[in-house]
Amino acid sequence: MAVSVDPFGRRWVSAEIQVPGPIDRAWSAVATAEGISAWFAPTSFELGPDGIPRRITFDFGPASIDAVTVTAWNAPHSFAVQSSDFIRGGPSVTTEWIVREGSDGCCCVRVQHQLVADTDKWDGYLEGAESGWPEFFENLKSHLNS
Repeated sequence: MAVSVDPFGRRWVSAEIQVPGPIDRAWSAVATAEGISAWFAPTSFELGPDGIPRRITFDFGPASIDAVTVTAWNAPHSFAVQSSDFIRGGPSVTTEWIVREGSDGCCCVRVQHQLVADTDKWDGYLEGAESGWPEFFENLKSHLNS
Protein backbone atom coordinates (compact mmCIF):
# COMPACT_ATOMS: atom_id res chain seq x y z
CA MET A 1 0.00 0.00 0.00
CA ALA A 2 1.52 3.26 -1.06
CA VAL A 3 0.87 6.80 0.04
CA SER A 4 -0.08 9.12 -2.81
CA VAL A 5 1.65 12.50 -2.87
CA ASP A 6 0.97 15.63 -4.89
CA PRO A 7 3.39 18.52 -5.61
CA PHE A 8 1.93 20.58 -2.75
CA GLY A 9 2.81 18.06 -0.02
CA ARG A 10 -0.66 16.61 0.29
CA ARG A 11 -0.26 12.94 1.19
CA TRP A 12 -3.18 10.49 1.26
CA VAL A 13 -4.40 6.91 1.34
CA SER A 14 -7.88 5.63 0.64
CA ALA A 15 -9.95 2.49 0.83
CA GLU A 16 -13.37 1.65 -0.52
CA ILE A 17 -15.92 -1.11 -0.65
CA GLN A 18 -19.16 -1.90 -2.46
CA VAL A 19 -21.97 -2.48 0.02
CA PRO A 20 -25.53 -3.69 -0.49
CA GLY A 21 -28.50 -1.36 -0.41
CA PRO A 22 -29.52 2.17 -1.27
CA ILE A 23 -27.43 5.25 -0.56
CA ASP A 24 -29.54 6.40 2.40
CA ARG A 25 -28.95 3.10 4.20
CA ALA A 26 -25.18 3.25 3.61
CA TRP A 27 -25.14 6.90 4.68
CA SER A 28 -26.95 6.05 7.90
CA ALA A 29 -24.38 3.33 8.60
CA VAL A 30 -21.41 5.72 8.31
CA ALA A 31 -22.85 9.11 9.27
CA THR A 32 -24.91 8.46 12.41
CA ALA A 33 -23.73 7.52 15.87
CA GLU A 34 -25.97 4.45 15.98
CA GLY A 35 -24.94 3.32 12.51
CA ILE A 36 -21.18 3.63 12.82
CA SER A 37 -21.18 2.29 16.40
CA ALA A 38 -22.75 -0.94 15.10
CA TRP A 39 -19.75 -1.89 12.95
CA PHE A 40 -16.76 0.39 13.67
CA ALA A 41 -16.34 1.76 17.20
CA PRO A 42 -18.59 3.26 19.85
CA THR A 43 -19.22 6.73 18.49
CA SER A 44 -21.05 9.85 19.59
CA PHE A 45 -22.05 12.90 17.58
CA GLU A 46 -22.28 16.42 18.99
CA LEU A 47 -24.82 18.30 16.91
CA GLY A 48 -24.88 22.01 16.21
CA PRO A 49 -28.08 24.08 16.52
CA ASP A 50 -28.82 23.29 12.86
CA GLY A 51 -28.76 19.54 13.55
CA ILE A 52 -25.51 19.03 11.63
CA PRO A 53 -22.70 17.28 13.51
CA ARG A 54 -19.91 19.55 14.74
CA ARG A 55 -17.80 16.98 16.60
CA ILE A 56 -17.62 13.21 16.44
CA THR A 57 -15.99 11.10 19.14
CA PHE A 58 -14.71 7.61 18.37
CA ASP A 59 -14.02 5.44 21.43
CA PHE A 60 -11.36 2.85 20.61
CA GLY A 61 -10.76 2.02 24.28
CA PRO A 62 -9.51 3.76 27.43
CA ALA A 63 -6.23 4.94 25.92
CA SER A 64 -7.59 5.82 22.49
CA ILE A 65 -10.47 8.24 22.21
CA ASP A 66 -10.41 10.44 19.12
CA ALA A 67 -12.61 13.54 19.09
CA VAL A 68 -12.67 15.05 15.61
CA THR A 69 -14.06 18.29 14.22
CA VAL A 70 -16.50 18.07 11.34
CA THR A 71 -15.20 20.34 8.56
CA ALA A 72 -17.69 19.47 5.79
CA TRP A 73 -21.16 17.88 5.69
CA ASN A 74 -22.91 17.06 2.43
CA ALA A 75 -25.59 14.52 3.39
CA PRO A 76 -26.09 11.89 2.06
CA HIS A 77 -22.92 11.95 -0.03
CA SER A 78 -19.89 12.99 2.00
CA PHE A 79 -18.48 14.45 5.17
CA ALA A 80 -15.01 15.32 6.35
CA VAL A 81 -13.43 15.52 9.78
CA GLN A 82 -10.13 16.83 11.04
CA SER A 83 -8.13 15.33 13.88
CA SER A 84 -5.08 16.73 15.59
CA ASP A 85 -4.79 13.50 17.63
CA PHE A 86 -4.72 10.98 14.76
CA ILE A 87 -0.91 11.17 14.81
CA ARG A 88 0.27 12.22 18.27
CA GLY A 89 2.87 14.93 17.76
CA GLY A 90 2.28 14.95 14.01
CA PRO A 91 0.28 17.01 11.56
CA SER A 92 -3.51 17.15 11.56
CA VAL A 93 -5.20 14.48 9.49
CA THR A 94 -8.35 15.04 7.47
CA THR A 95 -10.59 12.03 6.90
CA GLU A 96 -13.23 12.18 4.20
CA TRP A 97 -16.11 9.72 4.00
CA ILE A 98 -17.80 9.44 0.61
CA VAL A 99 -20.94 7.43 -0.23
CA ARG A 100 -22.02 7.19 -3.85
CA GLU A 101 -24.55 5.13 -5.69
CA GLY A 102 -23.25 2.10 -7.51
CA SER A 103 -24.88 -0.46 -9.71
CA ASP A 104 -27.05 -3.48 -9.03
CA GLY A 105 -28.57 -1.98 -5.87
CA CYS A 106 -25.19 -1.32 -4.24
CA CYS A 107 -23.30 1.72 -3.00
CA CYS A 108 -19.63 2.53 -2.77
CA VAL A 109 -18.26 3.68 0.58
CA ARG A 110 -14.84 5.34 0.42
CA VAL A 111 -12.65 6.63 3.24
CA GLN A 112 -9.63 8.83 2.54
CA HIS A 113 -7.07 10.00 5.11
CA GLN A 114 -4.87 12.93 4.15
CA LEU A 115 -2.31 15.26 5.64
CA VAL A 116 0.13 17.88 4.42
CA ALA A 117 3.84 17.37 5.08
CA ASP A 118 7.12 17.97 3.32
CA THR A 119 8.50 14.63 4.50
CA ASP A 120 7.47 10.98 4.45
CA LYS A 121 7.93 10.81 8.24
CA TRP A 122 4.20 10.27 8.82
CA ASP A 123 3.48 7.90 5.92
CA GLY A 124 3.53 4.83 8.17
CA TYR A 125 0.55 6.18 10.09
CA LEU A 126 -1.41 6.66 6.89
CA GLU A 127 -0.46 3.19 5.65
CA GLY A 128 -1.47 1.69 9.00
CA ALA A 129 -4.88 3.36 8.79
CA GLU A 130 -5.33 2.13 5.22
CA SER A 131 -4.43 -1.45 6.13
CA GLY A 132 -7.13 -1.55 8.83
CA TRP A 133 -10.04 -0.64 6.57
CA PRO A 134 -10.58 -4.01 4.83
CA GLU A 135 -11.51 -5.67 8.13
CA PHE A 136 -13.74 -2.79 9.22
CA PHE A 137 -15.37 -2.71 5.80
CA GLU A 138 -16.22 -6.40 6.11
CA ASN A 139 -17.94 -5.51 9.38
CA LEU A 140 -19.85 -2.77 7.53
CA LYS A 141 -20.89 -5.17 4.79
CA SER A 142 -22.09 -7.74 7.35
CA HIS A 143 -23.98 -5.03 9.22
CA LEU A 144 -25.76 -3.91 6.04
CA ASN A 145 -26.55 -7.52 5.10
CA SER A 146 -28.29 -8.15 8.44
